Amino acid sequence: MRKRKLNEIEYLNWLIGQPYNICMAITIKGHLNNDLLRKSLEKVQIKHPILQARLDVDNEGQPYLFWGLEGLIPVEVIPRTHDDLCKKIVEEEFNIPFETGVNSISPLIRVKLLTSESLSDIVITIPHVIGDGMSMLYLFRDLVLFTVSPRKKIKPLEVIMNAEDILPFSYRKKIPKTARKFKALVWLIMKLITFRNLFRKIKKKKSEKNKPNIVDSKQRSLITRDWVLTLEQSQTLIKKCKEEGVSVHSALCTMFLSDFPAIYNAVNLRKKLAYPVGESVGIYAGRLEVKVKYKRRSSFWNTAQLYHEKLVEGLKSEKVFKVFKLITRKVPFEVFEELMSLDTAESNRIWITNLGSLDKFNELIASKGFIIKNLYGGVSPTTGAIFVPVFTIDKKIHFQLHCLTPPHTEEKIEKYINNSLTQLEIALNN
Repeated sequence: MRKRKLNEIEYLNWLIGQPYNICMAITIKGHLNNDLLRKSLEKVQIKHPILQARLDVDNEGQPYLFWGLEGLIPVEVIPRTHDDLCKKIVEEEFNIPFETGVNSISPLIRVKLLTSESLSDIVITIPHVIGDGMSMLYLFRDLVLFTVSPRKKIKPLEVIMNAEDILPFSYRKKIPKTARKFKALVWLIMKLITFRNLFRKIKKKKSEKNKPNIVDSKQRSLITRDWVLTLEQSQTLIKKCKEEGVSVHSALCTMFLSDFPAIYNAVNLRKKLAYPVGESVGIYAGRLEVKVKYKRRSSFWNTAQLYHEKLVEGLKSEKVFKVFKLITRKVPFEVFEELMSLDTAESNRIWITNLGSLDKFNELIASKGFIIKNLYGGVSPTTGAIFVPVFTIDKKIHFQLHCLTPPHTEEKIEKYINNSLTQLEIALNN
């Protein structure tokens, strides 16, 4: 049996706990053959060996991946009785943990196929500890390609078997040897909360507001919204971005700056790592926080240019690895769990993940009579942050938003969306 400890990126995502899943679904125009899909999954599992792995924790509390057990990817076939069924299943999958341990029966992936005569949905769920947004796109691409081209040859990708191989060496040597820095951070946050509550008490705030905002996950519910720009809006925005010299992603983030002074950008680290991971499935994503103060008197495009400059500067630096100066494999799960119970740092944060265009997928499969009509899903919203995946289909820009209440409310989410659309109109008319 082969096994290895989780690397630093995997460990960071494992610390957040279970369930912390990525679940996405694609809606395909056409009827998918169940048997052919199962055979395609077998090929995908061979190509991406991490989909054969299980997860366990050793006697010292350290999690590790192991290989060596037989087990195909489980597939559940469900009649596609209505259009909203896929969305409902994805949202349920966010909250279903994966079985772990040496006796676990199935690998760390689940697939559901919703079928009808005209439309089919493929729902894929993996724990975030073994995959990211780009991994899901590669998974869907390979799965659809093997389905429409069953004779396509399989070239297995390598598995990183050394947990030390992932981060760049120049940064690896900066990783703390102990959890002292992280424990000091948690202590400082707790002290700041104490002082904040004392100040509120002096100001005669209500007693229930004087406590740290600790929220039981069972008391939370999911808020989801999705909306699509028209073809004219999408193409005009893209054209304006080229004229103003900013990326589309920078413009999309600028749309939300009036409500969020700090935005987390999901960063594809695949070309920045010490190991050539290529297009293999795995967690190779980081985060980059970009702060830009919103000024009403400043034009949208001046703000977008400032955001773009900070984003580009951050991507060129080691800021995308900054989190590993604090959170390493030396941080115990219990200490991190204490920090995660506090919604002090995440409730005013928004993650914007640009998944790019799915039209290139359609170019690959259109000749076989299949067309991807939609994509739905993202990351389990286990913290107080708001998650907004963005992608393009049929040259139209799609937004999807999901978060938890509390700390957010339906009214505030509607406000954020309306404000972003107002900023879009300003951008298109300037």
